[in-house]
Amino acid sequence: MSYISGLHGILEQLRKGADGCSLLVAEGPDAKRKGPRVRDILELAAKNKLPLQTLGQESLDAIDPENKGIILRCADRGTGQKASLDQLLAEAPESCLVLILDHIEDPQNLGAILRSADAFGAFFVVVPTRRASPMSDAVARASAGASAWVPLVMVQNLADALARIKKAGFWTYGAEMGGAAVENCDFAERSCLVLGNEGEGLSRLLSERVDSLVSIPMRGHVDSLNVSVAAAILMHEYRRSRRE
Repeated sequence: MSYISGLHGILEQLRKGADGCSLLVAEGPDAKRKGPRVRDILELAAKNKLPLQTLGQESLDAIDPENKGIILRCADRGTGQKASLDQLLAEAPESCLVLILDHIEDPQNLGAILRSADAFGAFFVVVPTRRASPMSDAVARASAGASAWVPLVMVQNLADALARIKKAGFWTYGAEMGGAAVENCDFAERSCLVLGNEGEGLSRLLSERVDSLVSIPMRGHVDSLNVSVAAAILMHEYRRSRRE
């Protein structure tokens, strides 16, 4: 069982589709649910004939103390759109951007990257099943609902996923200090950006197996960027390079 309590996340999941989900709604004098976004959620849930259960506010607080009086409950992982790598590669258009995240551990970072991935039109994002942030309500919140729209591919072996993506005609770019300045990079039509862990960066294995290494030139006193910020900059540079 999984839960989404962020209003953005609930609304986008309902817009995308919420089969197997139900809505938990607080009733009573202490109910927190207020505002136009809550009304939008209730209207969309009614339109989609989503099962609705009313509970006391304390019951919702026991699930998530930060809830807004309404929670989406799903029978399976309802906070993201999971997909098959082979299926997505078969469906990938000629002009296509994808991401591989090498053991991103912070759910806030994963959510922020998914939000940017949606904004810049990334086709899918690959993450490992172990030693990485799992999909969760925290990720859905940080993504402002974008996790409902960006296909997330979970794999056991990132190196194998990288090889399969390359075989499908993608040029792969690893983000690493010392790489070529991204502003001078002429990105391939089919591009895969590979970003490393918050503390350790890109693993040696993936660093050795990508086609090119790119970096974001730094002009300040701090020599690194948060990985979610770096991801957004690199995705923007891909779009700028492709003039899309």
